[in-house]
Amino acid sequence: MKSWTISILVAICFAGIFSSGSAYAQFKPLPLGHVNLPVRSVSCPDGYDPGTLCYSSTVSCPDALDIGFTYGVVDPGGKDGTVIFFNGDDGTTVGFSQYVQAYGPPAHDYQSVQVVWATPWEETGNGTGSSLKTAACRPATLMDWLLNQKNVYNGGGMCAQGASAGGAAIAYSLTEYGARYLNHVELESGPVLSDVSMGCNPNASSITVCPGRECLTGREGSWPDSPIYVDGNQDSISTWTGAYGQNACAADGISQNQYTAWKNMSIVDGNRSDSTFTYPKTSLSGWLCSKPVGCDSCQNNSAAQGQIFYQNVTTSKSVYRVDNCLSTEGVDQGTVPEFDGESGLQAIIDDMVSQCSAPHR
Repeated sequence: MKSWTISILVAICFAGIFSSGSAYAQFKPLPLGHVNLPVRSVSCPDGYDPGTLCYSSTVSCPDALDIGFTYGVVDPGGKDGTVIFFNGDDGTTVGFSQYVQAYGPPAHDYQSVQVVWATPWEETGNGTGSSLKTAACRPATLMDWLLNQKNVYNGGGMCAQGASAGGAAIAYSLTEYGARYLNHVELESGPVLSDVSMGCNPNASSITVCPGRECLTGREGSWPDSPIYVDGNQDSISTWTGAYGQNACAADGISQNQYTAWKNMSIVDGNRSDSTFTYPKTSLSGWLCSKPVGCDSCQNNSAAQGQIFYQNVTTSKSVYRVDNCLSTEGVDQGTVPEFDGESGLQAIIDDMVSQCSAPHR
């Protein structure tokens, strides 16, 4: 083959390589903050299991007040890997006890880290701005310090699990703050901050969750869900984002400027320069409650908001339909048709254990 032909082929190959990865290459993560030292050993707050080792300090992030945190460690030094947990709502209470017990000895050897915030992580503080995206620097910074900077991580998989707004904290970390070190994540019921502008629009249309073959539904297919925040969640969003009065979340007559602000602080913000949905080293599993027959009150926005996020993810993901949820976001108590009605709790445990491992280099 002539040399000029080889040169052309090489140029085409390189063009294809750089073109296919251009969206990912253009992504520039938002800046992390820092954990303030020293991190001190403390007595565990209420909610942690006996034997948990707790530590506390503060996180500093740009354009946000410092925030206190406590994290509790179970099975320190676990060789299978480390799983970090972020609870739902404002993150100020402990959760996931049943998972912590399942991931540890004698069945497995995962080190569990349960994070609790001193105040809502979503609230940046008066006078410092009110952006959920800015606030997400806090869980992103703490998770980076614990795992990526290896202050707690001791080998094996680097993994995270979150419910509702806790899942949103993980999704922000991946999408906006470059948490590419994560090997696997479990997101339960959400992430619920995928598109805040839709969640706060009282006229937003219903969304088809799991259309086509996007999810694993056990052949039960898709279902409709509204992305609008309900059950008091709209009030939390108003507080966290500084939106009150006529511009309060889900109110009537909201200004276009407020909708734009909510969109810009969403996980799916439409800005590909500071966000990415390509996570080459991270597998992702999502669990969404379907609408139970005869129980309209058993469904909220979490499935619709989750769909908004998952439809944008371009790398490895498995999204599961969960039926018979006993509450609006009760995937643990529900049943998974893809696994012949296995409980959501057991399905998530099995999924984490099978996927949370260090990647082969």
